[in-house]
Amino acid sequence: MMNLKYITIAAVFIFTFFGCASEIKKITYDVQGVNYTIKIPKGYKWLEYSTIEENMVELSYSDSSCIYLGSSDMTPNKKNIKSLNDSIYSLRFQNNSLAEDVNKTIGYNVIKMRTDTFDISGQDMEGLLWRDIIIGNICVGYKGVKDSNKQLFDRAVKSLSY
Repeated sequence: MMNLKYITIAAVFIFTFFGCASEIKKITYDVQGVNYTIKIPKGYKWLEYSTIEENMVELSYSDSSCIYLGSSDMTPNKKNIKSLNDSIYSLRFQNNSLAEDVNKTIGYNVIKMRTDTFDISGQDMEGLLWRDIIIGNICVGYKGVKDSNKQLFDRAVKSLSY
């Protein structure tokens, strides 16, 4: 009798685990000539944006949350980043090449340089979560996420590889 209970619990656990695992989709997207892969929840709508020099894919869900991946200056979180303060905003959207040239010309670091990896996050006016990460010349992140989905979206952005 006791063994049947444990077998039932194990079966439920296995079906739940594999059911959740099948709700994740691996996508690949090219940013500046490099193919990046990210594992995201299924059920998204694919939206792609591009300019002459930059591109971004936004994967939107029915609850208005989204995950995005693209060039460093293209982010749906621009308004959220701006609300933090001007110095964070300036550092996030810094032109590293220009800042390095200015520092070299002056002869010392008058402009603080953004690190290669820059991870910022917060809560928007509606209480939803957002996160924006720059890694080299790309950015990945999410916005409009409920507290209950934070771990799912954090796992997605951490799954980024190339």
